[in-house]
Amino acid sequence: MRLLIALAAASLAAVSCGASTPSGTPSAAETPTSGTATATPPEPISATPAETPPTTVYVFNSFGEEEGRPDQRPADLVVSEFSSLSKLTWRNWGPETAVGAGKLSGSWCLPECLDKPYDATVTLSSIKMAQGQAYFSKYDIQVDLPVAQQEGADLNGTLATP
Repeated sequence: MRLLIALAAASLAAVSCGASTPSGTPSAAETPTSGTATATPPEPISATPAETPPTTVYVFNSFGEEEGRPDQRPADLVVSEFSSLSKLTWRNWGPETAVGAGKLSGSWCLPECLDKPYDATVTLSSIKMAQGQAYFSKYDIQVDLPVAQQEGADLNGTLATP
């Protein structure tokens, strides 16, 4: 019994003198605290729920209206000052992406594509909030173009938002 008491006293003396644990890591006595006599346990990290995507998403469309307007599943869409899509049919619309197929034309492909626009698939993505509403802010167009049209084609970029 005396041996147990002596070992316990020696262990306490070692901790209070700042001895290290056998693994070489600092003991509790060596770990600095913020000036308090007793260390307080850290606050538990609470998991924040992932933001849910908005259920109603728009694209800002200036087709037929220079000022533009919020639009959903438009049949015609201006994606940039150089490119527009017509006769669009949408495979899906939101909440994180929209994918549609239609006809692509633009100033970069004139005069060839004026009468014969190119078959294309467009993907809208990157939700951005503006004026309290969610808008797609990026576009990416997949299209098979003649080599002469590929360099000037405006196939991906940032969509206008209000």
